[in-house]
Amino acid sequence: MLPTKVYFYALLIVLIVARGSVACKDGFSLKVNKIENCAGPDGVITLSDDTAITLGDDCSLSLQGCVTLKEFNTAAGSVSVSKNGREMFKKQIDACKMGSKIPFVKDFLPGGLCPQSDGQICADPDKKLPMDRFKKMLGIMKGSIGIELNLDHDTGKSCIKMEVEISK
Repeated sequence: MLPTKVYFYALLIVLIVARGSVACKDGFSLKVNKIENCAGPDGVITLSDDTAITLGDDCSLSLQGCVTLKEFNTAAGSVSVSKNGREMFKKQIDACKMGSKIPFVKDFLPGGLCPQSDGQICADPDKKLPMDRFKKMLGIMKGSIGIELNLDHDTGKSCIKMEVEISK
């Protein structure tokens, strides 16, 4: 079994991605087959329908779309990752405590993950996120990946489910 940290970083990459198929010069492609805001319209954290990603020739990511937030002070729950239908791990997390330790969070949330007020955070499609340190992880993540993030907040629940294919 691979270290939890590897899958968590992979999860983060995939959470940023919402729809489409992307590839880079290193030959990797990533296709998001499904994304679901499984907490429904009352979810505290939801991804917009137009969320998308572009993987540049240099394997950097450019993002578009928005995350809609309802006010919250806490964000604890679980993340589970499966590969080719087999659960690799399920881990309890406290996203507020992890905060800026999660890669790229400080790029989008300079004040930290918690607390948040009502609003939207939209990606700047001209901003590129270098993926050099994650390239090796893509190789071990090849296959069908299922991810489910469930968070309990002081103001409600968030749930995001995704299915992606990573190939080379």
